[in-house]
Amino acid sequence: MIVWEIREEELTQTATRELAQHWRTLLGCTIAASIGTIGLQAYTSGAFVPALMQESDFTKQQLSLATFLLSTVVAVCSPFAGALMDRFGPLRIVAFSVLGEAAAFALLSQIPASFGIYLSCIMLLAFLGAGTTPPGFARMVAARFDRARGLALGTMISGLGLMAITAPMWATWVIGEWGWRTGYLIMAALVACLGGGGLLLVRSEGQLHPIVSKPSAQAAEGVSPLKRPLFWLMLVGFLAPAFFSGGYLFHLITLLRERGFTPTAAAEVQSLVGVAILVGRLGSGTALDRLSPSLVATITFTISALGCLLLLFSNPICMGVAALAIGLTIGAELDIMAYFISRYFGLNRFGRLYGLAYGIFIMSAGASPALITYLVGWGGYSLALAVSTVGTLVGAGILFSLPDPRRIAERQAQAVAQAEPASRLPEPPKVVAALRRQDSV
Repeated sequence: MIVWEIREEELTQTATRELAQHWRTLLGCTIAASIGTIGLQAYTSGAFVPALMQESDFTKQQLSLATFLLSTVVAVCSPFAGALMDRFGPLRIVAFSVLGEAAAFALLSQIPASFGIYLSCIMLLAFLGAGTTPPGFARMVAARFDRARGLALGTMISGLGLMAITAPMWATWVIGEWGWRTGYLIMAALVACLGGGGLLLVRSEGQLHPIVSKPSAQAAEGVSPLKRPLFWLMLVGFLAPAFFSGGYLFHLITLLRERGFTPTAAAEVQSLVGVAILVGRLGSGTALDRLSPSLVATITFTISALGCLLLLFSNPICMGVAALAIGLTIGAELDIMAYFISRYFGLNRFGRLYGLAYGIFIMSAGASPALITYLVGWGGYSLALAVSTVGTLVGAGILFSLPDPRRIAERQAQAVAQAEPASRLPEPPKVVAALRRQDSV
C-alpha cells in the first residue's frame, strides 16, 4: 500500500510538471481545435440551412448532400494529411489547413446562388481543412505529454464541445442580422483568429519536429500496425458505439416528441447532451491517466449502452439520464481512441494511423442516423434502441478484451532500449589490441 501511494504521488507530480511546462501547447491546441472543419460546419449548419433555402432556393436534400460530401472528403483526406504530419511535422500541415479553411469560408460568402458552385466550394473546404480535424492536434498534444496525456487529449477535444454549445447561438444571431454571406465571412475571420492564435501559442514552445523512425523502433514494433489484428480489433471496438448509438443526437428530439414531450421540453433534454460532451471528454481523459485505459473505455461505452436502454422508458428522469449517458460516448471516443493508438503504436506513425481511424469513424458515425431510421421504419424505436444497446455493448466488450495500452507501451520502450547495439560504443584501444592478439593465436 505504501509503495502504491508513493508511485501514485510520483505520477501526479510528473503530470503536474507536464501541465505546467506545456500549458501553452495544450491551450493553443484546445483553441485551434474548436474551429475544425467538420465540427464548425456541423454546429453552424442548422443556422445556415433555412437562410440558404430561402435566399438561394437550395433544397434540404441538396444541403444534406453537401454535408455528406464534406464528411466523405474529410474522411478520405485525413489519412493522407496524417501521413504528411508524420513526415513534415503537424504544425506546418495544420497551419496550412487553417489558412485554407479560412479562405474557403471567405469564398463561400462571395459565390452566386448556384448549388453546383456551392457544392464545389464545400468540397474545397473539406480538402483544404482536413488538417484541422482532431488527428493533427492530438499529434501535437501527444508529443508534449506522457503522464498527463489522457487529460491533455480530453481537454484538447473539449474545444469542440465548447464550440458545439456556443456556435448555434452566435451563428443564428449573425445570419438573422446580416445574412448568410456575412455569416461565412465571420466564420472565416473566426478560423483565422482562433486557429492562427492557437498555433502561435503552440509555436511559442518551440518547433514540433517530425519524428523519424529508427530501425530499433521498427524492430520493436515488428510488422506494420495495419497488418496487425490489434489495430483493426481496436478500431471495431470504437466504431461499434459510434455506429449503433451515435445517431441518437440526430433522432433524440423526434423520439422525445413521440413520447409526448413538448418541443421546449425535448430541446431542454437534448441540451443535456452538450453538458455530457464536456464532462465525457474531461472525465475520460483524467481517468485514462489513473486507471486501466481498457477499463475506462469499457465503462464509458457501457454507460452509453445503458443510456440507449433508458430511452425505452417515457419517464422524464430516465430520458434526462439517457441523454447524459449517450453524450458521454459522443464526448469521449475521440480522445480515448487517440490515447490507445499513441500507446499501442507510438508516435512515429500516429498521424496516418489516427487519420485513418478518424476517417473511418466519421463514415460510421455519419451512417448511424440512417441505420436508426431504417430500424425505426422496420420495428419502431423499441427495436432500434434494443439493437443499439447490444451493438454498443459489443464494442465495449471488444475494448475490454484488449491488452492494457500502458503495458504495451512499456514493453515496446524496453525492446527499443535493448535493441540499441552496445557495439556503438567505442572500445578502448588496449582492449581492441588484446582481442586482436587473442584472435591471432
